[in-house]
Amino acid sequence: MVQKASVVALLNTKRTDGQRYRGGPTTLHDIEMHDTKKQSHDVSFDARSSWVHFAHHGIKNVVNVQELMEKPSVRNCLHRSAWFDRPSMVALRKVMRGTIVSTLSLASLVAALFFGDLFEFMSVPNNTLLDFTLTLAFLFFTFELTGNALSDRKYLLSFFFFMDILGTFSMVFDISCILGPDATVPERLKQDNGGSSSVIIVRAARAARIGARAGRLSRVAKIMRFFGGGNPEDEGNTGNVRMAKVISNKLGDVLSIRVAFLVICIAVVMPSFSIFEYPEMEESLTAWTGLLSQEAEAAFAGGDVTKLHHLNLTLRRFSNFYEKTTYGPFMACYLKEHAASDRDALFNCGKDSSSVRLPFATNHTQPQRGAFVLTTSTQNLALFFDMSAPQRLEALMGMSLIGFIIIVMVVFSMILTDNIATVALVPLERMLSAVRQQCAEIFKYTKELQDIQEERNEEEDEDNEDDEEANEFALLEKAVAKLGAIASLSAGTTGKLEEDMTENDIMVMNWVQGRTNVSSSSTNADRGSVSSEAVHLRLTSLAGADMNQDSILEGIMQAVPREMLDLLRTADFDAWDATADQKLALSAYIMQEHEDCKDLVSAGVGAQLLVNFVAAAEQAYSEPNAFHNFSHALDTLYTVSWYLSLTEAKRCLSETQQLSLMVAALGHDVGHVGVNNAFLVETSHELALTYNDRSPLENLHCSKLFQILGERETNIFRSLKKEAYKELRRQIIEAILHTDVTKHNDMVKELTLLYQMNNEAFDSLAPTQQGTEILKSSNQMMMNALLHCADVCNPMKPWSLAQKLAYLCMEEFFAQGDKEKALGIPVQMLNDRDKVNRANSQIGFQEFMLAPFVEALVLIFPPLDNLAFNLGKNIQMWETIWREEVDPPPDQVSKMSSRVQRVVAKMNGLLRE
Repeated sequence: MVQKASVVALLNTKRTDGQRYRGGPTTLHDIEMHDTKKQSHDVSFDARSSWVHFAHHGIKNVVNVQELMEKPSVRNCLHRSAWFDRPSMVALRKVMRGTIVSTLSLASLVAALFFGDLFEFMSVPNNTLLDFTLTLAFLFFTFELTGNALSDRKYLLSFFFFMDILGTFSMVFDISCILGPDATVPERLKQDNGGSSSVIIVRAARAARIGARAGRLSRVAKIMRFFGGGNPEDEGNTGNVRMAKVISNKLGDVLSIRVAFLVICIAVVMPSFSIFEYPEMEESLTAWTGLLSQEAEAAFAGGDVTKLHHLNLTLRRFSNFYEKTTYGPFMACYLKEHAASDRDALFNCGKDSSSVRLPFATNHTQPQRGAFVLTTSTQNLALFFDMSAPQRLEALMGMSLIGFIIIVMVVFSMILTDNIATVALVPLERMLSAVRQQCAEIFKYTKELQDIQEERNEEEDEDNEDDEEANEFALLEKAVAKLGAIASLSAGTTGKLEEDMTENDIMVMNWVQGRTNVSSSSTNADRGSVSSEAVHLRLTSLAGADMNQDSILEGIMQAVPREMLDLLRTADFDAWDATADQKLALSAYIMQEHEDCKDLVSAGVGAQLLVNFVAAAEQAYSEPNAFHNFSHALDTLYTVSWYLSLTEAKRCLSETQQLSLMVAALGHDVGHVGVNNAFLVETSHELALTYNDRSPLENLHCSKLFQILGERETNIFRSLKKEAYKELRRQIIEAILHTDVTKHNDMVKELTLLYQMNNEAFDSLAPTQQGTEILKSSNQMMMNALLHCADVCNPMKPWSLAQKLAYLCMEEFFAQGDKEKALGIPVQMLNDRDKVNRANSQIGFQEFMLAPFVEALVLIFPPLDNLAFNLGKNIQMWETIWREEVDPPPDQVSKMSSRVQRVVAKMNGLLRE
């Protein structure tokens, strides 16, 4: 649905409309966090173009790597899920990353890795304490696994997630009350058929035991980030070191995890290769069992004294054989009667008449831990061996192996980190230092914002260390991607000329990009101020002669039916259907009843003054234009108010700013003369001469609006202090000047850049605190964008209304074209009613101008996705009308359909799920 990118070094600042900042982050670490607030002042975006084109030349091919990361996947869906942004999940994530959980995790990890072998090495006779300890560790690991999976979007389905599952649930094979070995039960090795297979089974079990611990060993990899290498001699150069810190940590983490995984795999896999080898084992145990079984059977069967003596000699030789070994027999038991059902009597030797304990001298005793006893048996004889020394040695070797693996992971991770710093990081740091110096000339930051960021660094560092990036060099890829995004924006690739475009399409595209061709002539426009007497007469006719503060708005609202008021909260309101009285009443009503500044208007403006202002503005829309008239002003005002509500603008715009934006909406076309700026400039019109050819219409609108506000009877801002009024005036003028179509592409670039720099803050469907702070620092850009969108939103309205307004707008264009023909000058693009196809021109207008703008705006304000929905539907309707009117050949139909479907697909991708 949305595109992803990140930024390198100082380019990750939140840019406002063509502005740069006077403070903020100066390192890659600060940029990776990019949770700063900005203040801005005017600077042209084009000031960056030379450096940006240089960056684009070197990295444009690398940016394609990012496209692979944008493909739909389960992890991408999880990353965009609003579940992880819930307050409960944020709180749980903070708990899971807290000191208590980390300490318990370390203690549980030590118990899970070492306690099994430690209890065996200490010859603990039972499993009670071990089972209790491991059960607690098992329960904690289960809690930790569940908590991280629920609260951390980067943990779920990651490397650590699967290894933690393996490590956690493999603990059931260490707990004797579940599936683990019992320390009180002797190990029994039969001499009967299948000795080799028994050894293979034992070996497989031991290999599986080591493998089961691999998941627990992977937890050790999580602490590798605490053993990063450093370069003390660079401590003085703090800015440069911090610039490279994030890249160093990320790269070190990635490689450390890979090293840990490799070591674990080797430790697990290597023993597995010996499972099916020839069983090298101590054969003397079974050999003596077989020999003594035959001797005892012969001696006890006939009662022959010679055979009994021979049995005693064999027992002595048997005892002497194990005299110098660390293991050996401590008991031999013979079963007199050959009965399979009496087999258990072998292990209760001498306690009944069915078994006899064979006497022999031995240095070995029965161990306290039952699992240290190894029993070899035949049908009538069982030998019991004390295996405590070998098994304690095996337990010690098991602990040593785990410790060795940990040491290898830590040491090699530290070595890799140092190698990274030497081979890659130092040159990269030098390169980024140069980039930082270049960017320092482009972006200026405020000390205040730096202080705010530094206060958050410690907490953010901790969170950043817990990020488990799944892609190598993820930071570098994101940095390159954002540089590429900036370069693409600066390169001005929008509206690219394609071979399959018709002449009409090229006209539309060129018009969108601000290229026009007209000759000189002149026309006139009345720039006089509105008569206060006319306003008074207008209000008297509406509300009656006896006007007062309480009754004036109520009086004029009597002309508005309830059904029309209900439409103000929908996309179906049609300002052109209202009468002149209704338009006046609705304009005042919208400004007074707008929820976020209702109290301000009631207390600081008042109904009388507000209606005076609206009536004066209505009178100033005096030209009989088909489209740019007071109906369009009302429509823009209504739309701005609706957008402010949908986007919860109170998060980032004050009451005064919202009121000023609605004032700008009502007056953004006041005094419009029915022709465009290009006509005024090329005909050397008085307005063009007055405003030096720079947005003459928009400057006229600002001038007329503030002439109205300059009159005491219509100045709704007269209660403001001088400094506040100056700031409000600046904001209104800035917003109105940005309704000039020549500033459209720059606005698209700025909105796209703002999103690209802060996509993590805007990708959540629910508003985030970080996103709010970014919008606050970019409030002028937001005001400009919302007003401009409301001004050109006709194609984003429901179809019946969009078609009606398109024809009205085109009729005004054609009227200008008629003037151009009458003056004998070239007719501008889209203005020749005899050549321009209305449907085709609307398709081009929506494709080249509106689709990129809507995409950039909706990415920042997801609640405005209804604009994308309507635009996608309407462009398809215009395509249908174009086919019916033109009856084009199949190849043109195919090309047009392809273009339309691209727009529709892009708009559908912006819709909220």
